[in-house]
Amino acid sequence: MKYYLTTLGCPKNEADSRDIETSLLMEGFSKAKHVDDADFHIINTCAFIEEAKKETIQEIFRAISIKEKLKEKNKDQKVIVVGCFSERYSKEIKEEIPEIDLFFGTNQYRKTGEILKTHFHLEIQKPSDYVELWETLKAKKKFYAPVKISEGCNRNCAFCAIPLFRGKFQSFEKESILEQVRFLAQTGIKEICIVSQDTNSYGSHYNELVDLLELIQEIEGIQWIRLLYMYPDQKTMRILKEIHKRKIYKIVPYLESPIQHVSEKVLKKMNRYGSYEFFKDLFQMARDLFSDLEIRTTFLIGFPEEDAHDIALIQRFIEETKIEHLTFFAYSPEEGTQAYEFSSKINRKEIKNKINEIQNFYNEILRDIMSNHVGKIYYSLLEGIKPNELYFRRPQSAPEIDDIVVVSFDYKQWKQEKKEPPKLGEFYPIEITGFVSYDYTGRILSEVGALL
Repeated sequence: MKYYLTTLGCPKNEADSRDIETSLLMEGFSKAKHVDDADFHIINTCAFIEEAKKETIQEIFRAISIKEKLKEKNKDQKVIVVGCFSERYSKEIKEEIPEIDLFFGTNQYRKTGEILKTHFHLEIQKPSDYVELWETLKAKKKFYAPVKISEGCNRNCAFCAIPLFRGKFQSFEKESILEQVRFLAQTGIKEICIVSQDTNSYGSHYNELVDLLELIQEIEGIQWIRLLYMYPDQKTMRILKEIHKRKIYKIVPYLESPIQHVSEKVLKKMNRYGSYEFFKDLFQMARDLFSDLEIRTTFLIGFPEEDAHDIALIQRFIEETKIEHLTFFAYSPEEGTQAYEFSSKINRKEIKNKINEIQNFYNEILRDIMSNHVGKIYYSLLEGIKPNELYFRRPQSAPEIDDIVVVSFDYKQWKQEKKEPPKLGEFYPIEITGFVSYDYTGRILSEVGALL
């Protein structure tokens, strides 16, 4: 029995999909190279905001269409929908999309293989060894992996529906997390991205997260550790200070902390911690502690009762803090959240105009930020090779989200020189030579660099 897995949404979903895939392989399923070859098409869904729900629904109906076409060829493919969307809209799925053969929600990913075998009365022999499991996971050709350290969230932000379908916050067992990281390191993973709905809440004390990071650092093969989803509060300040104190050098100089807004009026209505000055202090402290640190944050635009003054505050904050990685999201009213009932609503067109205005403002600042990086050298990971180009990623850039560095490479000249070419998954000193749009250009500073 073959499966094909489609993953939607954020890195947390990617970590969940790894659990799904591991469960399937350990129960004797094998991976299909193409969706048409699969007996089971599994869709790991997202339902965070309106756009994510639309994408999920489109993907479900695309899968149903594939299923119907295969039926004409006498192939009985099953469509399985799992994750956030299934958890949140199980009643609607049952009533409105009967073409789905099976659906289940969150917290069952590690039982996927068992669930499918039971539901569809399958008799599949479990593998006598884990060769296929090993080779399948090893063959992904990615050198990073997200690792979840917890599930759920207790923050109760007024705009966020995550607690409604992910539940209350609960930390995962430390040894279970370390076991995942050890396995990933053996498959060739070089970077671990720590993910969670609320990373800095791990454990009963902030030192428990730092203890975990120290243990991950000891695992052979792991070169970079990236902390994602650090809530911008005093606890994150204490965690950063403790990381610096203990000299956990494999943690990359990168702070990802979604502040969502800087207007205290809006933050209070969002039920969020912080203020303009606190966020400035947090970012400055992080930069003071870790040299060459870059910051990623997000702003939620269009929240009820946001006005022109609040937008001006965001622009002033961006100008003062020079944030290197920034994303603007449009507020999306979500059923069941506190903000859904707020009387004052801003229309979508107005929100879009606001985002365009701020994005254009930020792009001018970003050009200055990127130009200041020209001439700097970063020890970067080689993640992609094309005939005449190499694609690197700096430690200050999260995978599939932030910038890459494009390096021109002359293979003919390399052959003439009989030099060893750069290898995927290895690290090289890269000098930034310029930038195009949101990405950089560069050259390798090494023996290989003489060819470039």
